[in-house]
Amino acid sequence: MRLSEILRIDSRGRIIIPSTFRTGLGLSEGTYVMLVADMNKREARLVPFAHPGAKLAEFEIGLGDAPGALAKAAARLADLGVDLLSSQSRTLRRGELAEWYVIGDISTCKVGVEELRKTLEKESSIKSVRVRTLVTL
Repeated sequence: MRLSEILRIDSRGRIIIPSTFRTGLGLSEGTYVMLVADMNKREARLVPFAHPGAKLAEFEIGLGDAPGALAKAAARLADLGVDLLSSQSRTLRRGELAEWYVIGDISTCKVGVEELRKTLEKESSIKSVRVRTLVTL
């Protein structure tokens, strides 16, 4: 089912999402959403992203560009209780270096952020790790 409604942006750049939309999308107070803009089409999409109790972290992981390196890193995050919500990877130097950008929910992680980073760095296929917790207002 598709819904549409004309909304007005207030002086602070905000819009009110009508209750029928919030209910239909399962949005409640504190839910994280992703705003995706296509500048060429001049469109924006609002996508439900994580539940209100989520604690989001951004990971930038440098990997050796070899088969299975990404899978090993993902398995390590899963073992630690990190729920992967968004992921993007690319090769920087074929056969040498790749990068993996991840946003994950660390609310059920078994260790703190610093220990999480150190544990990831011990994985032989991982070359570098940067972890940053995300705070949204």
